[in-house]
Amino acid sequence: MNGNPKKNFIGSLPQKDLLRLYSKHVSGPKVRFFKNIGWGVIPGEREGVKFKTLEGSKPGEPPLELYDCRSAGGVFNLGHRNPRIIQLLKDALDGGLDLGDHQILSEQRALLGKKIAELMPGDISKTTYGVSGGEAIDTAIKFSRAYTKRRGCISAIGGYHGHTGFALLTGDPSFKDPFLWNFPEFKQVPFGDADAMRKAITEDIACVILETIPATGGVLIAPKGYYTEVREICDDKGVMMICDEIQAGLGRTGYFWAIYGGMYPDEKVVPDFIVCGKGMSAGIYPLSTCSYKPFIERAVFKDDPFIHVSTTGGSDLGCAIAIEMLNLQSDPKFLDHVRKMGKLFGDGLKEIAKKNLDIIREARGRGLMWGLEFLNEQDSLLSMLSIIKEGVMLNYCGNKKDTLIIMPPLIVTEDQIEEIIERIKNGIINYKKIKKR
Repeated sequence: MNGNPKKNFIGSLPQKDLLRLYSKHVSGPKVRFFKNIGWGVIPGEREGVKFKTLEGSKPGEPPLELYDCRSAGGVFNLGHRNPRIIQLLKDALDGGLDLGDHQILSEQRALLGKKIAELMPGDISKTTYGVSGGEAIDTAIKFSRAYTKRRGCISAIGGYHGHTGFALLTGDPSFKDPFLWNFPEFKQVPFGDADAMRKAITEDIACVILETIPATGGVLIAPKGYYTEVREICDDKGVMMICDEIQAGLGRTGYFWAIYGGMYPDEKVVPDFIVCGKGMSAGIYPLSTCSYKPFIERAVFKDDPFIHVSTTGGSDLGCAIAIEMLNLQSDPKFLDHVRKMGKLFGDGLKEIAKKNLDIIREARGRGLMWGLEFLNEQDSLLSMLSIIKEGVMLNYCGNKKDTLIIMPPLIVTEDQIEEIIERIKNGIINYKKIKKR
């Protein structure tokens, strides 16, 4: 990693003082959680596929340098501080852009809308902008209800679509029950079970929403033909099909859309909605998108074109950055690189699983989105901490804690993949040594 930390923005105070301020003014429980697991650190300098902490996890320890294999769920698909994206932001600011006004028309929103439509499968050609993935999910469900004049929604057990209104209703009870946010018309069924889906759809169901690869649910891989059958069920029942590609889309699987070839190359499904977030920001400027078929627009906006707005969603700067990101990530050479790196990464993880059957059940995934499922939660969580100590940042799946989710930036190289695999291997070996004591 090159260059010195920017003193005005990185390392402005000692880490202990920043942790105290975070605890006092942002979230005390979060600081306590990270300290308890030995991760009471604050990220500092970051570039490409790596980042450094301001200091070590204990007083006097040097900063940690880690491969970012969390990628914030796909926010950093292009790595940290991608030079092309940074230059685009500078050029856009120098070229006269600012946030823009959400109520009036926008050159950049028009240009990004055209680019997204060119990349969408089938006749999906309309886009409504937001800031977060949850907001975009809310939009898709809102529009489905407006079009069908029905209230209900079916999602998958273990799935996750956000912490906001309708998005929260699609999640597991642990997310929504504390907020007394549980409506009976929002139902869940087992992921990958088309028969359960068909039986759950009643006359009041407006939409079905699924992550193409449920991330929080455990990096689950649907059986071949599942999404084709879900599409048929939705058509039969007059129900909207919403595909959440917030983590699995934008090339993460080695195909631009996981729903359209990314799960199985010969299975290409066109939903009614595709929702994107996280990676739409290119790691620089928040943006989310809800894209849909034209007939939906006619039903939602026919009486009032201002019935749905987002004050900072689809900002001029955000749209300009997203266009550059899409140009990069939709390039066939870029996608070919992801497929090659994904095979190398997947083979390495499968080999690790094969050699550690005493604690690991399996490795599964697509492209550069992988899950490592352990035999129990304890082995998973303690292995995660051991791997982090080896210099690889990763995370556990919130609704399936026996599984670690591993998502390196899509720009990762072969040499970096090999080093990451070696560090994961060493982390598991070290954990097993400690376990035997």
